[in-house]
Amino acid sequence: MTDGSLSPLQRQTLGALRYAVNDESASYLAIMGLFTNGMSGFLSDQSADEVTERLVELGLNLDRDTVDQRLSYLVEHGNLARSPRETEARSVREYLSNRARYQLTSRGEMVHRQVDELLAHSDGAREVSSEMLSSILAGIEDLSRLATDRLEDSDPRALAARITTLFAQFEVLVSSTRQFYSYLTQVLTRFDLGRDEFVMFKGALIDYLQRFVDEISRHMPQVAERLHDLEPRVPELCARANAGERLVGLDGAQARRANGLEPGDWESVHTWFVGSHGRRSDAENVRRLATDAMRSLLTNLRRIAAGADRQQSRYGDLTRLARWFDSADDDLAHELWAATFGLYSARHLAFPADPDGDPVAATQSWWVAPVAEVPVGLRIHGERKAGGRAGSRVDYSAAKWARLREREQQQHRGSEAFRELASHIGQVREARLSDDARSAFLDLHAQALTRHSRLLTPEAVTWGEVRLEGMVLRLELRGAPGDLVSIKSPSGTITLHDLAVELRMADSEQATGRPEWRAEA
Repeated sequence: MTDGSLSPLQRQTLGALRYAVNDESASYLAIMGLFTNGMSGFLSDQSADEVTERLVELGLNLDRDTVDQRLSYLVEHGNLARSPRETEARSVREYLSNRARYQLTSRGEMVHRQVDELLAHSDGAREVSSEMLSSILAGIEDLSRLATDRLEDSDPRALAARITTLFAQFEVLVSSTRQFYSYLTQVLTRFDLGRDEFVMFKGALIDYLQRFVDEISRHMPQVAERLHDLEPRVPELCARANAGERLVGLDGAQARRANGLEPGDWESVHTWFVGSHGRRSDAENVRRLATDAMRSLLTNLRRIAAGADRQQSRYGDLTRLARWFDSADDDLAHELWAATFGLYSARHLAFPADPDGDPVAATQSWWVAPVAEVPVGLRIHGERKAGGRAGSRVDYSAAKWARLREREQQQHRGSEAFRELASHIGQVREARLSDDARSAFLDLHAQALTRHSRLLTPEAVTWGEVRLEGMVLRLELRGAPGDLVSIKSPSGTITLHDLAVELRMADSEQATGRPEWRAEA
């Protein structure tokens, strides 16, 4: 799965689950049950007639052709396989009835075991197998001593048995812990516990959970220390355990062995008790979850205590209402529904429609009438008026005065920039200006070029100007091949080629009518 989609092989493998969710799942589950009960499913094959007879004994009457179709469907999806055994028949009729025999596949057995486990699963609490902690510690210590003293003399089969026993105990501990906290999470997410439920919840947390957390705290340092000592010898242990005769598959590869007989399997044990880089151990997370559970318990306790003597359980209210509905007759149930939810039966009223104000007549059917625009408050909360008071008028005076002060400061900086530029009259060819004066020079330069809008020549003169304290500061430009103007500032140097630049001060009567400089100049 590289691009987010399943491969054809993966889709074919997952197809083995389809029989449990299709419309005929009851008959498929019964058929698969005949093949998976005990060991007979692996050691023998069955024909369609035999399956039909056994289904009748279970109270499921299906004809032989239907059973044969079900079996072929299971073969197609990999749950069953056709038996290679040749049938012995004394007549043609017997041969035709027994010509196809079916046996269970490993995939079908694994899928059906999981389906049975899922169907038998309940949401009730399951105890944590905390007694496995001492056995796991003893097993790790035994393997550590064996790896240090006489590993080369140990029997591979006995060593493999010890390792697989250790991992079986670890799997029971992890699965029971996971299921217990899954049940606990369902309770933690509820904030409407009644008093009786709260007492049961309190007993499960304070008594049982605290004992489990104490056992983990007592065993975790010892297990972690032994795992640290054993970690460098794990590859040698696995190699010695795999030194015996191994089953080889049809493709020439060795068959997969039980958990713990490969070095990579030990990472899960190390992660659960010790942790990994950047991730704390699962045993520490167990203690953290216990703290969260205690906090949730206190939250429910405060809610119950705040209600004094009256019950405050929404869950209890709804179950009580459900009991009332269950015991009520039809008329009483309608009255109870209307009193509880305020949803009364529809009343159709007829009155003359006003074509101007209401173009849709009240007698028109709802099926063909246009959709009515319902306000959000009426649709969600059932209120016909807007809730809350009218918002107060927003006062923008402070923001207005702030913008005025910024504009005034900007105008002052612009005036100072043009005064600095005026101080360089006659020396603008190699002037050194501030950044503000440089921007003022560029404004006048752009104004002059916009005024002329053609190629500058020595005969053509253009200018840009600005009013400054009753006078006019004018920047004149003309074409001058070979001339060079260099203006320096902290932000860099401006170099103008083939251009003659001149600054002048003139009376206001000589101005072109441009207004006094402002921030937008």
